[in-house]
Amino acid sequence: MAEVSLSAHMQEDPKRTDREEEVRNAGPFIAISRQYGCYGFSLGLLLLEVLNDEATAPAQAWRVYHKELLERLASETKHGEDVLDRERRSRPRPFLDLFRSFGRERVPSGFEIRNRMTALIRRLAIEGHAIIIGQGGAGATHDLPNGLSVRLEAPLDWRVKEIALRGGLTETEARLRVRAKEREHAYLERIYSKRFPRRPAFQIVYDSSVFTLAQIAQHVVYAMKLKGYI
Repeated sequence: MAEVSLSAHMQEDPKRTDREEEVRNAGPFIAISRQYGCYGFSLGLLLLEVLNDEATAPAQAWRVYHKELLERLASETKHGEDVLDRERRSRPRPFLDLFRSFGRERVPSGFEIRNRMTALIRRLAIEGHAIIIGQGGAGATHDLPNGLSVRLEAPLDWRVKEIALRGGLTETEARLRVRAKEREHAYLERIYSKRFPRRPAFQIVYDSSVFTLAQIAQHVVYAMKLKGYI
């Protein structure tokens, strides 16, 4: 893909390039959101395995998209994924952004990065057979047909124990990590809830402390079939 114009292309309304016929025939797709510690990527991989086992043609093969979205954006803008991810999560800094705008290699603002990622997510959902993990995917696709938005949540104590077990941490260390991640995500959640004010925000919410990932994956596939998406 050719390098995009940061001043225009990255600020373009993501819906502007959506053709009406494409939107009508969007999907199927699944957008997964999760609280920190709820194994959203692992659920995506399980869904990938189940759905591709049932696919009857190469054109129906599913793919998981997570960090790949930042990789695409990094390729377009010629900036590192870590830089883009940091800016995506950062609050507006008018003076710093103004100063950097005069730089030779201008770094996109958080708004531009989120806006462009929304456009990329919508394109993947419209093309179909996409499992989108995080990155504001549920909000970006809220008005598209033939897809499900899924949210994984769990009590704090359960998530702390999972993080401690997974990372070889004490429960105190794990609790501090969870709190830090939740503060980090709070700003983005407020931004996306204002931009995509759908209520309820997700079509299906699961308690990860009650259902196993395998059970959740089976239920999501069943729900997709009930709706006629697959």
